[in-house]
This record gives sequence, structure tokens and C-alpha cells, in this order.
Amino acid sequence: MKRIVLFCAALFCLAHTAYAGSDKIDPKEYICAEYLATVSIEHAPPLFEGLQIDGYTAAKSGKTVAFSRIMPSLMLEVYALCQSQPEAKVYPLWSQVRSRLPLPEDGLWRADSTTCASYNAAPDDGSGFVIWLDGYIRGKDNNDASVLKRDKDLNAFFQGCKREPSALMQDVMRKHAK
Repeated sequence: MKRIVLFCAALFCLAHTAYAGSDKIDPKEYICAEYLATVSIEHAPPLFEGLQIDGYTAAKSGKTVAFSRIMPSLMLEVYALCQSQPEAKVYPLWSQVRSRLPLPEDGLWRADSTTCASYNAAPDDGSGFVIWLDGYIRGKDNNDASVLKRDKDLNAFFQGCKREPSALMQDVMRKHAK
């Protein structure tokens, strides 16, 4: 029960702000030992990293909808799988688990249609989507360019969204990813 409460607290905290820095990972190279170590330190599955991997996985599987309700079960199931294989890469395990979950075909936060106006109207709600979308774009473009590498890039993305509310978030993000 304590784990569930801590996990829910972590989900709530994420909704407040996206941030750049050392938590940006390479989803295709991230290994279970790193995932497990983050859980040990934070006492909860690494949501920031999980959102990046989920976005990356969605792009690789042709899905465009970010669906936050699947994150708790995804993260906990991947955590259990990683315990028995710490040297394994997380992405294939994540992909395997994600493919078994029922996913919506539509939603508010979509890589292919969400505009900056949606984010500007609900930045607290959309902060997790920013992290997810960054992973999605890296998976879609087969490129490591990211707005999560530096605060300067992330802030430029946010400013770009304010200037271009009718633009797709992914297009504005691509302009500012380094």
C-alpha cells in the first residue's frame, strides 16, 4: 500500500512541471539496472524516464496518443521484469508490456494533432505530455535531439508555444530540440 501511495504522489508531482537536466535518457539504451537504481533512490518508479520511454515506444509502434492512466501499471510491470534481468534494455520490455494493454485511439494529448494552444490552456496537465512528446519525437525521427537536454532549450520551446498557439507542439519542439 505504501508503494502505491508513493507512486501516486510522484504522479501528482510530475503534473506540476516539466524540467530539463540529468533525467533525460536515451530510451533505446536505458537498461534495467538504471531503472532499478532510480526506484531504489526515489522509492517509486522513475516517472520522468518512464514518460520518455513510453513516448519513444509509442512512436516505434505507430501510436500517437499519450495515455497517462497506463503509466502506473506499465512502470510497475516493467520494474518486476527488470528485477530478474538487470542487464536487459528497458525499451523491449516496455514495448512488450505496452502492447498487451488496452490503449485508446483518441485523446487530448496526441503527438499528431495537439497544438500549443492546448498546452498553453493547461500547462500543469500537459507537462507530462511534454516529456512524453520529447521521447516520441526522438523515436519517430531516430534522432537524439531533445528539448530536455538543457533548460535553455526547454524554455525556448515553451516560449515558441506561446508565440505560435496554432502550431503543433511536435513542430515547435523540433525547432528547439538540440
